[in-house]
Amino acid sequence: MDNLENARHDHQKNKSDIVNLVKQMFAQDKWGDEEYRQALEELVRKDTELVAEVTRIIKEQHSKN
Repeated sequence: MDNLENARHDHQKNKSDIVNLVKQMFAQDKWGDEEYRQALEELVRKDTELVAEVTRIIKEQHSKN
């Protein structure tokens, strides 16, 4: 379960990072700024990978049972 808990924790942290970046973009009126757009795209890409990792671990654990 450690791998699953770590993956879930990483996913939750990344979601929080996305929310914080979007809040920062609005607060600083930087919506559409290229630097922020790239940072947001990277966080979204990372989140996609983290979700795939959580899914993989869950499927792996279920196939062992």
